[in-house]
Amino acid sequence: MSTESHILVIDDDPDIAKAARLLLERHGMRVSTAADPDSAWVLLAGEPVDVILLDLNFARGRTSGDEGFAMLDRLIAADARAVVIVVTGHSGIAVAVRAMRSGAADFVIKPWHNERLLTTVERGVALRRARLETAAIPPVSGGVLLGDSAAIARARDMIARIAPTTAPILVHGAAGTGKTLLAQLIHQASAQSHGPLVTLDAEAADAASIAGCAAEAAGGTLVIDHIDRLPRALHADLLRSLGTVRTVATTRRDGEGLRTAISEDLLDRIGTIPIALPPLVERGDDVLLLARHFLALFAYRHGKPNRPLGNDAAQAIVTDRWPDNIRGVRQAMERAVLLGNGDIYTAGDILRSPDVTAPQPLAPDLSLARNEGTLIAAALNRHAFNVSRAAADLGLTRAALYRRMARHGL
Repeated sequence: MSTESHILVIDDDPDIAKAARLLLERHGMRVSTAADPDSAWVLLAGEPVDVILLDLNFARGRTSGDEGFAMLDRLIAADARAVVIVVTGHSGIAVAVRAMRSGAADFVIKPWHNERLLTTVERGVALRRARLETAAIPPVSGGVLLGDSAAIARARDMIARIAPTTAPILVHGAAGTGKTLLAQLIHQASAQSHGPLVTLDAEAADAASIAGCAAEAAGGTLVIDHIDRLPRALHADLLRSLGTVRTVATTRRDGEGLRTAISEDLLDRIGTIPIALPPLVERGDDVLLLARHFLALFAYRHGKPNRPLGNDAAQAIVTDRWPDNIRGVRQAMERAVLLGNGDIYTAGDILRSPDVTAPQPLAPDLSLARNEGTLIAAALNRHAFNVSRAAADLGLTRAALYRRMARHGL
């Protein structure tokens, strides 16, 4: 078996995981292990996996398999070509048949015979390679859309149903809700995935950049970021340039606000399939799932211990409004990993805010350039150079703020 084969074992029993790892490594495979679904997502977000060995129960005393079946559903939703082999020790064949109907490629019953496990995994690797070679829809490898809320389940379903087509998609959502990730996943799950993924910043666009980006995206996907900020004088230029290019447009507006900003002809061209991403505060317990995911991810990335969340920390995460949505959670969790102390994460680790100096009053002069620079510096200092929050304070997009920062040497 090729050393390129990468197997992920998801099982909370360290002895089971070790036995599988030792067996498969002896036969030239690379094996990673995860004790629970959250840890597995960290590994899956970081590198591709050929075959996943999935236990169905992770909480002591549980035998229903509900946790494993939920993970199986999410794995198949994230990658329609995933090869998942269910490992079950309870209810035997009945559970295995249910798993196969839910999308598993095969099953192994504990305690297994080594020859049976090895043969099943080798067959799974061959199946994975065949799927990748013949599939019109390649696997999602650049990220996963985490969450158990109804809105995120709908978004994953829309990706699975619409991405393989060439229909234009319009993604609505506030800043930090995951619009960029959604656009990437749509591209990766499309027949155009082997082509380029090109982003056009609508606010900064001109006729030349529109034509250039559309030409560059030929055979791939053109992402039109903040479509509502494209000057109306350029709407016709964009329409002429699109041709047969697959488009994914993003916007923070919806309803009447979007119809006011975009001409009817352009909206008809780019808005065939709308997908809405809600703010994090409307996604229930998804925030805890995301927080734990980012804590584990950054602990792995920075070589830090993967510590659990204390009860006060979990409560702080659930009750915070997270105005920056997923982006804010990601930044807060990375700070907690880098700056936190102790055996567990506390509320103080999670909500830690760097000390910043209060902004100085504006100089009493009428120079627009000097006052703009002072305002931008004040906003950046107020938010500890968090560009997203500073841009929101100033009423600018991130791209527009970056341009003004460069202009003023900030």
